[in-house]
Amino acid sequence: MFTHLHLHTEYSLLDGTIRINDLITKLQSSGMDSCAITDHGNLYGAFKFKQAMNSAGLKPIIGCEIYIAPRSMQEKEFGIDNEYFHLVLLAKNLIGYKNLVKIVSIAHMDGFYYKPRIDLKTLEKHTEGLIALSACLGGPLSQPILKKDFKGAKKNAQIYADMFKDNFFVELQRNGMEEQEIANEGLLKIAKELNLPLVATCDAHYLDREDAEVQEVLWCISDGNTLEDPERRRMPTNEFYVKTPEEMKKLFEDIPEAVENTKKISALIEDFDITFDMVQIPFPDLPEGKTSKEYLRELTKKGVKKKYGKVTNELKERVEYELSIIHDKGYDDYFLVVRDFVTFCRENDIVVGMRGSGCGSVVAYAVDITDIEPIEWELYFERFLNPGRPSPPDFDLDIADKRRDEVIQYTIEKYGLECVKQIGTFSKLQTRQAIRDVARVINIDLNIADELSKMVEIVYGKTTSIDHMIEHNPEFAQIIHSSEKTRRLAEIVRKVAGLCRGVSTHACGIIITPQPVIEYCPIQRDAHGEGIGMTQYEMSDTEGIGLMKFDFLGLRNLNIIGSALKKIESSKG
Repeated sequence: MFTHLHLHTEYSLLDGTIRINDLITKLQSSGMDSCAITDHGNLYGAFKFKQAMNSAGLKPIIGCEIYIAPRSMQEKEFGIDNEYFHLVLLAKNLIGYKNLVKIVSIAHMDGFYYKPRIDLKTLEKHTEGLIALSACLGGPLSQPILKKDFKGAKKNAQIYADMFKDNFFVELQRNGMEEQEIANEGLLKIAKELNLPLVATCDAHYLDREDAEVQEVLWCISDGNTLEDPERRRMPTNEFYVKTPEEMKKLFEDIPEAVENTKKISALIEDFDITFDMVQIPFPDLPEGKTSKEYLRELTKKGVKKKYGKVTNELKERVEYELSIIHDKGYDDYFLVVRDFVTFCRENDIVVGMRGSGCGSVVAYAVDITDIEPIEWELYFERFLNPGRPSPPDFDLDIADKRRDEVIQYTIEKYGLECVKQIGTFSKLQTRQAIRDVARVINIDLNIADELSKMVEIVYGKTTSIDHMIEHNPEFAQIIHSSEKTRRLAEIVRKVAGLCRGVSTHACGIIITPQPVIEYCPIQRDAHGEGIGMTQYEMSDTEGIGLMKFDFLGLRNLNIIGSALKKIESSKG
C-alpha cells in the first residue's frame, strides 16, 4: 500500500485545491488508510484534518512544508534572504506536534520575510518527534543538484541526516518534469552514498488529474493574472494530484522501497491527542487565603444584597443553582476575569456593554458583569451555561471602538503578551466573488460577471451556490448557458467556490492562556503583520482544542453614546 506524505489542501491558500472531506472520500475509495497534510508554512487545517480523519477511521499525519532561511532568520536582505529551501516535516507523536507548532510559529513571528522562515540553528532545537523529508525541487538537496553542485547537496543531506538522526528521508517524485528527473539522479546517488532511506511522494496540490487547470486559475486569482498571460504561473505538468496506491506502485516499480517506506513512516506515527480539557487562566488578584470559588461566592452575595435588598427563597435558590453549575463546570475564574475587564472599563470611563445569553445570569448581574436583571425579564441561565451541554460560556463584551486597544493593552500587561493573542479567521471564495475572480481570469466581460454576481442570493447570511442559481433563476441560467465561456465559468466556479482565499483577524475574539499560546496552538503575525499576533486555528478550532475565548467587540455606536452621556452630564451642571 501507499500513504501520501506530501499534500497541500485548500489551507495552502490558493496554492492547493483539495478540500479535506473530498480528500477523505478519495482515500477511502482508493483503499488508503492514512494520509499527511503538509500545507505551505502553516498549520491552518491541522485540527480540522485530524478530526475529520479520525471520524472517518483513517490515520491523520500532521505535517507542514516549511521554509528554511539561507542564513539566520533575523537577516532580511533582498536577493539573499528571500531565497529559501523547502523541507517537509511530519509529527510522529505529541512531542513532535508541539515542536512543529513551535517551528511554524517562530517562522511566522520572528523569521517572516516574504515567507515564514526558520533557520537551521533554531530548527535543530526542535527536531525531537519529527520526521523530515527532503521535499520537492525547492528542497535543500534538489536545489544544489539542479545547480550542478552535487557536493553542496550531499553536504546538506548530511546536515539534515545528523539533525534528524534516523528520521530523515530522501524524497523522490515522478511528475513528468525534466528537472525532476535530473534531481532524482542526484538524489538516488546521495541516498546510496550516505545510506539514507528513500520515500516516494506526489506533492499533491489538487485531487484529480483534471483539476490542474483549477490550480492554475487559483494562481491567477492570487497573482492578478489571466490564463492568457504568457508570464503567469503554470502547472509544469498535470501530475500533482492525489494518486492511487496502484498508480504509485507502477510509477516507482523500479524503486519499490520508496513506496514501501511511506507505510513504514505511517506506522511510526502515534495516535496522539492535540486537545486540552479546558485551558483557563486563573484569576490573579484573589484575596489572600481565598479560592476562586469562595471569592466569586463572596462577591455574588454582596452584589445580591446590594441590588435586590430583600433576598427571597426563589432568588437564593437561583443564585445557589447558578454558582453550583459555574463551579462544577470549572468557570469560577472565567467569571472573575470577565468581571475584571468590565471593572477596568468602568473605572477608566470606557463605555462598555454586555449582550447575549450572559444577561440571563443572576451571578453575572450581581457581580456587575451585566446591568440587566434576569429574573424580572424571565431570562434563562441555561441559555448561557447549560449543565447538559459541553460548550463553554461566552460573554459578549461590547467596547467603544476608539478605546478597545486600551482594554487589550490592559489584558497584555496583566497576563503577558505571549499569553494573549487574537484569533485568526479565513476569507473564502464565496460564489459572488468567485464569479468575478474567475471571469477576470478567463477574460469574460466584467459587466457580465458583475450582472451574474449581483443576482446571487444570500440565504441566512450565506451566498447560494452557482448550481442553486442556475436551477432557481431563469435569467441567471440563460446567461450561463449563452456561451461556451460562461458555461466554463460556471464549471470552474463550481470547483473553487468555498475554498479558503486568505487569512485575517477575527473581529473580536481574544485567546488568553496560562502558558504562552504557542504551547497550545500555532500562532502567527496579525493579518497586516502588526499587532499582538493571532492563532492559526480559527475560532471553532481554538474552542475545539479547549481554549477559552474572550470577545472584545469594538463598536462605534458606543463612542457616540459615550459622547452623548458626557454632554448630558455637562448640561446638567
